[in-house]
Amino acid sequence: DAIDDGHLLVKPTKNNTFSTGEFIMGKAELYGYLGDLKESKKITGIVLRDADRATPEQKHLIVIAAQAQKLDAWVEEHGKLEPLADPLAPAPAAAPAAPAQ
Repeated sequence: DAIDDGHLLVKPTKNNTFSTGEFIMGKAELYGYLGDLKESKKITGIVLRDADRATPEQKHLIVIAAQAQKLDAWVEEHGKLEPLADPLAPAPAAAPAAPAQ
């Protein structure tokens, strides 16, 4: 398995699938695989490598799969891990403007 420091390493592939180690999987397979690895290997997160090649949908799938499995979602940028932001998440509601005095 492509596991480093408690994180599953995945790369984006075509048609909204992901590769990890020698496996290529879609959303449902990735979700189940994360659950299995959380139990068997005690992983704590998932790292999206080659994030510049990932579609917004792929980034979204990683974030929601990680949240559902109570894992951290990371992106590898310049050799460092950064939290992976969900590009499809709704923007937080703006606070109402204070009434003019």
